[in-house]
Amino acid sequence: MFGEYIDSHNHMHALNWDEWELLGTTGMRAAVLSCGNPHLYREVWDEAPGYDDIMRFWEGPVEMIRALEAQHFIQIRCAVGISSMTRVSDWENLLEEMPGFLEDESVVALGEIGLDPTQYFSLTWPMEEQTTCLEAQAELAKKYDKPIILHTPTPKKSKDFLGDVAVQADVPPEQIRLHYMQKDLEIIRKTGFDEAKVAVDHTDATTVGHIHEHTRAMCAVSIGSALRPLQPAQVIEWVERFGPDRIMLNSDHLGYRPIDILSVPKTLRAMRNAGLPEEAIRKVSFENARKFYNLAL
Repeated sequence: MFGEYIDSHNHMHALNWDEWELLGTTGMRAAVLSCGNPHLYREVWDEAPGYDDIMRFWEGPVEMIRALEAQHFIQIRCAVGISSMTRVSDWENLLEEMPGFLEDESVVALGEIGLDPTQYFSLTWPMEEQTTCLEAQAELAKKYDKPIILHTPTPKKSKDFLGDVAVQADVPPEQIRLHYMQKDLEIIRKTGFDEAKVAVDHTDATTVGHIHEHTRAMCAVSIGSALRPLQPAQVIEWVERFGPDRIMLNSDHLGYRPIDILSVPKTLRAMRNAGLPEEAIRKVSFENARKFYNLAL
């Protein structure tokens, strides 16, 4: 028995029917789909995607989730954002459309967003323009009272993705995530957005201590992707060290890299085997995400 859980950040719209059905049998009660990343769809881009493309990536999952809920008995919600992982043209016009999505009851967050020194398909995006786009989205999140899913970047290699990647960072690889997380939070704080409503995603050993000791943000731990090969033992260590109040699990399931489809329920089982209190496990796997996204469960 795994126990019920909420997958607080994933890209399950890139998975197939059988994978959805399997997840629905493991105790998944709800999932938050992060929408808007062009690279998720295994398409190759010769030029920066623009208004029509990103609107398609926002509209598709929002329209799809009602049918998915009826089929798989999982509550599905979405987050929409202009990601910096692939350069986007016409992003100013997309900002004008975003309020309509943030007013939709199926959209529970803005994201994932955040500065990234590496773009897919060699489409370099100047950091100054990324900064302006990030600040504008934080302003919208504040106005519409939506939490932010903050992407922290992973060093990328072209061989791991469709197409080459463009790199503009002058930061040691082991410091990339901490460096850009700090810059992101500076930009978000500038808008007056409540930092407690930020989920710093893809938390790792370089960021987890800083988040707990120097911010009020939530630690979102991505446990399911070969791109970020965290083990359940690492999650257990963090819960024991920092407590369960500001940690929540997600799979970051996606369709272009190997994944462990059962990563989250396996982590719940590992926490029980390690003797963590049931209350702590419940917070990390369910309650923190339920409250953060204001889910009716």
